[in-house]
Order: sequence, then structure tokens, then C-alpha cells
Amino acid sequence: MGDPIRYNMKITVPLLLICFTVNVNSIGNVSFFFRAFQSLLNGQVNLDPDIGLNITQLLKNYNYTVEAHDVVTEDGYILTAHRVPHGRNGAGKEVPNRPVALLGHCLACSSIDWVWQGPNNSLALMLADAGYDVWLVNNRGNVHSMRHQTLSTSDAKFWDFSFHEKGYYDLPAIVDYILDFAQVDNITYVGHSQGTTASLVLTTSRPEYNDKFNLMVLFSPIVYLDHMSSPSVRFLAKYFILIKAASTVLNVHGIPYTPAINILAETICNEDSSLQEFCIFLIQLFAGFDYDQVDRSKLAVYLSNTPNGISIKDMEHFIQLVYSGEFRQFDFGSDLANLLHYKTAQPPSYHFKNLKAPLAVYYAKNDFLATVTDVERFLAQLSHDPLETYLIDYDFFNHLDFVTAKDSKSLLYDRVVRQIDQSNPSITANRLK
Repeated sequence: MGDPIRYNMKITVPLLLICFTVNVNSIGNVSFFFRAFQSLLNGQVNLDPDIGLNITQLLKNYNYTVEAHDVVTEDGYILTAHRVPHGRNGAGKEVPNRPVALLGHCLACSSIDWVWQGPNNSLALMLADAGYDVWLVNNRGNVHSMRHQTLSTSDAKFWDFSFHEKGYYDLPAIVDYILDFAQVDNITYVGHSQGTTASLVLTTSRPEYNDKFNLMVLFSPIVYLDHMSSPSVRFLAKYFILIKAASTVLNVHGIPYTPAINILAETICNEDSSLQEFCIFLIQLFAGFDYDQVDRSKLAVYLSNTPNGISIKDMEHFIQLVYSGEFRQFDFGSDLANLLHYKTAQPPSYHFKNLKAPLAVYYAKNDFLATVTDVERFLAQLSHDPLETYLIDYDFFNHLDFVTAKDSKSLLYDRVVRQIDQSNPSITANRLK
């Protein structure tokens, strides 16, 4: 058969083309086709039973209750917030007014990021089992939040958003909904990557929301990106003008969740695939190299739901941060355009003097996106000291390890849960009852 990698690539490229033309309604048949095809190449494929499950299916398999709540933003987007109201088999269900934890996901991600590793290894499920009322964000444009009161997803205006709108509209709408639903005065927020960016946009742009957080936990905060070292993102930034021009010509303003791409990823990146190591290389070229923390048996579970929806403008806004070296609003490309939008020639910066919420910040030495230099620049600009700043004591911890590392519990989550407990003193009393 010759070189197996070259052989598989000759087959994989046509399969990628199939992904972009397949009818989503026939996705079950496509899944069968991909897996049957792989079994011909590699023999019998033994897939993890969680591969391909959505968040509701996955949590029910692990005996967790999950709810879906519709939340409407000021600008008309209809978001789905997922709720895990208590631990396994109803643990803690009868405790009234339990502390609330809200978790926000990264760019092109979704709520499943926080639960896909299952009990004991997923932060959201650890918090639910510890007695918290857990809520999970789904920002506009991901598979769970593709609705609007007046706009269709085929409208360019639907995709006219970046992380600014996610922080200024999505997050406050979800926070207010939870405070009203749960009848509590404040909540704990945990954000990863863009989930941190959204929370910082909110608390600097709408400072009244600072009082609604008893703690903001920031995993790999994306604020400054001028030292960002990801080869993948650097390449994207270098050629983004061409990418944007092509997307404009093709009238593509956003890339929605495409199930066929995820099914292909499941197929060629699972543990029985000869291409799995290549998949891992591509992922870590983006995030940072940490082969020891990849759970090869579970990798395809993660990829069956990620990547998720993304807008072209969202990518552009992050790339602007790479070139400007500043944390500021979207640049419309000219002094005149900015004057029309902001009444200033340059986009307004987000001012950290407005950030008053208690913070706990966790970052990593081998993070290709949120580098140590850039995170510590952010920390130096805060007007108050965080309750905890922790540079993870493992040299190879990378950007995605915050939600994918197989030892994330011992390396990070146990410590984080203790910090969250300290900001929610009633939780200890509830556990003793």
C-alpha cells in the first residue's frame, strides 16, 4: 500500500470536500459512511461511546439533569443557556438558593467544553457534585444559539458581531436571567479564553455588573496578544486580508457549526486512526505542544462538538489585537469609519479602572495564545489585586489544556474549586447538612 500517511491523505482530501456539500439531514448516513470507510483502512473501529453525543445526551448518560433555557439579548439574539441544577442522581437538589456558577466558553466552542470529560474530570460537573447550581453559556453563533427575533442566519447582519457583542449583550443577558431565575444576589463566573474576554468587556464597559459577580475566574485570559506565538494564528493574521476579501466576494460572513466536519474529525482523529497523531500535531500547533496531556481515547469526543460556529468579524477583532497590541473595541478600518461609530478616530480601549469584581487568574507557561508576558501585562494594569494568581506548575500546560488536559483536575480544577468555595461560604454549610 506504500506510505500509509500519504495514502490516507489522498482519501481524506476528497472526504473533506464531501463535508462541505453533504445535506445535514442525512448526517446519520454520513456518519455511518465515514466509520465504515475507516474500518476498511484500519480494521474494526472501537469508538468511545460518548463520541457524537450532544450535551443533553452526554449528561443524561452520566445521570445528570440538564435543562435548556432561552435567553433573549437586548439586540434580539436568542441564546440557549444550559443548566446542570444539581449533582448526579439529584445530589444537593433539595438545598434552596444554592450558590450559582456560570461557565463561559472559548472562541468557536460551546457549553459541552465544560462537561465532555465526564464526572470527576470536568469542572462543571465537579461544581455540580459539590453543590453548585451550574449554568453554561452558549454565545451567539454557536450551534445552540443560532436564532434571532428578526434576522435569519443567512443575513449578513446576523453575523455582524465580535467578542465585544458577546461581552456587552450576551453575558449580561444570561447573568440577569440567572439572577432572576435563581433568586440570588450574585454569581461566580468562570471563563476560558474568549470567555475571559467577554467578562472583561462586560465589567469594563458596563461597570454596574461588577457587583453581580462574587468572583470572576479567568483561565488563560485573552487581553493582549502582541506576544502571541501560535504559528497557526500568526499565519491566519498574515493572510487575513485575503481571507476577508474572499469571504466578502463569496458572501460568507460566518461559519456555522458543520456536523460533517466534526464527524470527519471523529473518524480520522480517534484512537484507532493512523492519522490521530497528525490531528494532535495540528491542534497543538495552534495551542501549544503538550502531548502527555492529550487523552487519546477521548480526543474524538471533544472534536465531535468542536470547532463550533464563528463569525468572520470575531476572527478579525482578535487579529486586530495582535497587530495593535491594545485591548480595545473593533477597528472599522479608517479614521472616518471610527468617527462615525465611536466619535473618535481610534477605537475606544477597555479601561481596567472600571473592573472591580474579585478575580482569580490562572495562566500557563506553554500557552501559545495567552503568553505569560501578555497575561502579566494585564495583571499589572489591574486597579486591585486578584484573590489568586497562579502560573500552573507544569511546564507544558497549553491553551486548550484548561478544558482538555487529562490531568486538569489535579493540575488545576481542585485548586479552582477551593477558591470558588471561599467566595461562596454558604456552600460549606450546605454540605454539612
